[in-house]
Amino acid sequence: MATTFNELRQLVRIRLLETYALTTPGSPLVTQVGTPSTKIITYKIVALNATGHSAASQGTTTTAAAATLNGTNYNQINWQAVPGATGYEVWRTATNGTAPTTTGLIGTVGAVLTFNDDGDAGDSATAPTTNTSGIAAPFWTEQELLDILILGAKDLWRAIIDLHQGHFTTIDATNVSLAASGLTLTGVPADCFRVLMIEPRDLSTTSSTRYFYFKPKSYHSIGFQAARSEPALNMSTGSTVYYDILNAGSPVVAPSIVVAPAVDTAILLRLVYVHVLPTLLETDSNPIPGESDNALVSWGVAWARAKEREDHSPDPGWFATYSTDKQSLLTALTPRQEQEEEYAEGMFEGLFDGWN
Repeated sequence: MATTFNELRQLVRIRLLETYALTTPGSPLVTQVGTPSTKIITYKIVALNATGHSAASQGTTTTAAAATLNGTNYNQINWQAVPGATGYEVWRTATNGTAPTTTGLIGTVGAVLTFNDDGDAGDSATAPTTNTSGIAAPFWTEQELLDILILGAKDLWRAIIDLHQGHFTTIDATNVSLAASGLTLTGVPADCFRVLMIEPRDLSTTSSTRYFYFKPKSYHSIGFQAARSEPALNMSTGSTVYYDILNAGSPVVAPSIVVAPAVDTAILLRLVYVHVLPTLLETDSNPIPGESDNALVSWGVAWARAKEREDHSPDPGWFATYSTDKQSLLTALTPRQEQEEEYAEGMFEGLFDGWN
């Protein structure tokens, strides 16, 4: 499973020797499964990380637990995730019946949010009331480190798209079209950064739009200027339509894709493009492929250290580590296709494949 930004942030904090304290979990939800009775049992949750544990949550009591808990009649305990937690402890803090009669720690789980008490024995200990998971007022705020990591993801994104290996490619066959007599495409997605290809959406043998070919060309060229002066192309004959991408583009605004010559009938289009990264949150997974976690953590530590440096520049040692990880990542990500043809095609061989 991909690593979330929240998890990456905790890894950065570990390397900064400043683990942020976990928040106290909320009270759990207790659901009786099987045959109910009148047994009263109370449960609490404790969150864990590599440094220690949180204080125990407020207890939740069920008054309808089975007389004897087992694999058929049990209590299901559910709770909300605690940011930064790598695991949880489940504590039974009170019981007034038999089987089970013990209290204390009854189970430890990883990053899951549910536990079934089917009669697990407690260790008779008392649920913790203090927080040993880190410091409450760190030098680097949570938002500060998250913003740094997101900037690192964007830096890697810029490098990866220049490999031209299709890692961030979207095929839009829903929104884009060219209106009759129009000179600008409509429906261009807001996340469109770089256009890879435009073609008619319907390329079937019964479609008249299959005769249109969209070719990139500079808007300021003589050819494009001549195309703008031509009458609208007839749908039945088809031809080459030039296009160019103008204006800032995403993430500032969707680019303007201008075309010439115009067509006499609207055409639905397929747009293949490189998309920008979406707005990233702490709960989102790292969107950078190729096992990039180490690179992002190195970036995070390097730029976090800038806050405590007199020159406010990234830590040179950690930034060098990031640069090495980044280069290794780019090397691993290209090429994506390594299967070689058994023989080389002739210069014009592909032009005649459809003429047989």
